[in-house]
Amino acid sequence: MTKPVNHHKNRTGRDRKLLCHVIIWAIIALFASPAWADKPPAPKKKPPVINVQVSPNARLTIYKSVILLPALTDGTIIDRPLTTALFRALDDLHKYHILQPENVEPWLKKQLQSDEELSMAELAHRAGIDLRASAIITAEAHPRQKIGELLVRLDSTPVTAWNIVMWDTRNRQPVWKLAVSHQDVGPEPEKAQETTAILQQAMSTLKKEMVARGDIFSTRLPRPEVLSTQGDIRSVRIVLQPDPPHIFSRYQLLRAEDPKAVFRPTGPPVANKTPLILADHGLRDAASYYYTVIGINNDGQANVPAPPFAITTTGAPSPVRSLHAAGGGLRHIRLFWEPSQDPTVKEYVIYRSPDPDGPFKKIAIVSGRDQQTYVDKGQPSGYSRYGELADNSRYYYIIRTRNIVGVTSEDSQIVSAITKGVPQPPTNLQAIDRQPKKIPLTWAASHDPDVVGYAIFRAKTPKGPFRQIEYVSGRENQQYVDDGSWEHPLQNDTTYWYRLRAVNVVEAQSPDSGTVSAITKAAPQAVIGVGAVDGLFRKIRLSWQPNPEPDIDHYEIYRGTIADDIRTKIATIGPKETTYTDTGLADSRTYWYRIRAVDRDGLTGAWSTAVHATTKHPPVQPKGLKAIVGPNGILLSWKKNPEPDIDHYEISSGGFLSGRLGDSQKPQFFYPHSVKPGSKFKFLVRAVDQDGLKSPYSEPLVIMRPE
Repeated sequence: MTKPVNHHKNRTGRDRKLLCHVIIWAIIALFASPAWADKPPAPKKKPPVINVQVSPNARLTIYKSVILLPALTDGTIIDRPLTTALFRALDDLHKYHILQPENVEPWLKKQLQSDEELSMAELAHRAGIDLRASAIITAEAHPRQKIGELLVRLDSTPVTAWNIVMWDTRNRQPVWKLAVSHQDVGPEPEKAQETTAILQQAMSTLKKEMVARGDIFSTRLPRPEVLSTQGDIRSVRIVLQPDPPHIFSRYQLLRAEDPKAVFRPTGPPVANKTPLILADHGLRDAASYYYTVIGINNDGQANVPAPPFAITTTGAPSPVRSLHAAGGGLRHIRLFWEPSQDPTVKEYVIYRSPDPDGPFKKIAIVSGRDQQTYVDKGQPSGYSRYGELADNSRYYYIIRTRNIVGVTSEDSQIVSAITKGVPQPPTNLQAIDRQPKKIPLTWAASHDPDVVGYAIFRAKTPKGPFRQIEYVSGRENQQYVDDGSWEHPLQNDTTYWYRLRAVNVVEAQSPDSGTVSAITKAAPQAVIGVGAVDGLFRKIRLSWQPNPEPDIDHYEIYRGTIADDIRTKIATIGPKETTYTDTGLADSRTYWYRIRAVDRDGLTGAWSTAVHATTKHPPVQPKGLKAIVGPNGILLSWKKNPEPDIDHYEISSGGFLSGRLGDSQKPQFFYPHSVKPGSKFKFLVRAVDQDGLKSPYSEPLVIMRPE
């Protein structure tokens, strides 16, 4: 007696979960009846529990030979009614060509009689090898006996579970699994009909899951008939013979670039209608593609793809045979060619590169097959009169034709041309020396008609750096006077170096001209021999030596009260004058002076050395005032002042209004007045020189006669 197949080893946690669901449903049904304690209710049929699993790899394999092993109950008993119902349900699936199970029943019996214990996966693999099938379908029925006893006590309803699995012979893995759990509630004659209905429902669920997983190919469906194929410009056209709508509701075109590559859909499916034309667009020119067509029914199943067929698209239009380029233009190059004779050509695509080996960049599209010229200005708009290409540069060009569907031809031959260079530098540049704070420049006008001006550069050393100081507009202009700027005027007696560049209409500059230099006029020398006479009454007399420059216009005299702040201009003296008297000054005050020469061009010389002088001092205070009192008056005397130009002395009593007593040219004075007892006299003396300068009063002398 052979050992039964050990199907319990392959039972998964899913089966246990399914069993728990059955138990819970049974208990709920039992206790939900309000009269369960009085009288058991009649058993009610509940829908089967169907669990489907489809392998993600199922869609990658087409199983041409599939065998259904007879179904087993408890792993040892062949269940022919279940086998027959399952075969019919699988046949209605319309997916596999299945060998009748009775043809393999002898092989299965032989395996069951063997002492070797095989799992269901091992049994299926051995069947696939021995019977030469690509896939094996196994089925097991498991009446729930122990749990069934419990259920009988509860609702008297037995439960049966079917495990149906399709195994891949090659890798021994399940292609799909179908677990069905249901109640046996009908009489025995009705079980066959009930089994068929449950299996059809299970297969319907399986089919939906297969389609959802992409496992759509059926070996039972016919292949669509291709009537004709045609390659067009970047597209292909395929005409099919429509099948009856109950076979296929739509068709899908699949494409690959190699017959052994993966074929992918070219677009959404096309409905089954007349005429039935499939098209594929966006292809390469003159390229071969491989296609196959599948039909899809209302359930989402498709036929096994037929061997692919090749279609080749049409090629590109003929290229331009004669392209020419004309150089010498200012930042532009003119192209011209012989128009294409291809009637499908609608435009020309022009490419440019600075190198003959590329890469070439598209620069323009010229619409119209009859067009034959284009001016490359280096910009898409072309609004510039002259262009934006580089000066004196060679550019390389190719041109392609493009047909009405956008297919371009091969490249034309490569042509090249050179743009016009920058202007020639100005010639005969000259600079004029010894000009006051300026340097005039002259040059020869350019003969280039595109020149519109000249850029002028200046430097303080012959090696630079040279900086642009001005732009002179106009090709015919030939001179410019450099006088610096308000912030930075040219310096006196300073050498400057100059260069010029010609500038054309696109602001391209020529190379530098030759370098010239010139020196500005020197300012007058500092005034020398400046002297100042002091001691004069409210004035100071100045003198100096005349400057050696022949074009001195005047001298400027400045005064200050301290040596480092001589900023007040007091006089402008003609070029022939060498003296000046500063008048209206304060007495006994020191003043500082400096002088500078200014020539006829307004150049100001350096300052002279500062000199100073002091105005005349007032007489000093008289000293030694004394008095001799006589019977007829008082004789005053004092020391003679040291100044040689004392004119007289003023004698005063110190009163505010009538204090003056008299004058004396000598250092003495008689004051006639009787001196009575109790008299008091006060006397003061001051010196007055010939210019009227008065000294301070002497110390007062007070005379008192006691009573």
